[in-house]
Amino acid sequence: MDPSRITRVDGAVFADTLFLIGQAWLKRDAGDVDGAAADLAAAMKLVPLEAVEAILFMIEAGELPEPAPGAAMDAWLEQCRQAGAGEFRLTLGHRPAPERQAETTAEFLARLARIRAEADAAQGIAPAPPPAPAKPMSLADELRAMGLM
Repeated sequence: MDPSRITRVDGAVFADTLFLIGQAWLKRDAGDVDGAAADLAAAMKLVPLEAVEAILFMIEAGELPEPAPGAAMDAWLEQCRQAGAGEFRLTLGHRPAPERQAETTAEFLARLARIRAEADAAQGIAPAPPPAPAKPMSLADELRAMGLM
């Protein structure tokens, strides 16, 4: 069975989503970050988070008109009208990432050390010497160190 899924968004819902994203865009530009966040949260109740992110990326890339005060807003509102009329549609495809095998803590630390060594080498930093192995202590020595003996 193919785990991918397709989500089609109803025109009226898509139009409402676009309108809310447009409001959020305008509020953010006006400095009302809390109001923008509230509008984006409302949009995310209508469509999946990925859809909201995709629309924002499309605005930033110039694929959708940028909501802006004045005459520039007409193009955005026309986009909302087209969505409501079914002339502009949103279809999302989702394919889950393949499952990864969980790595052990030792494997993670080894991978982290390699990443750090590569980053240090790229910056010309000499590798740090490995830490000296800890001297094993007896239980009596540990209790003395804690002041219990």
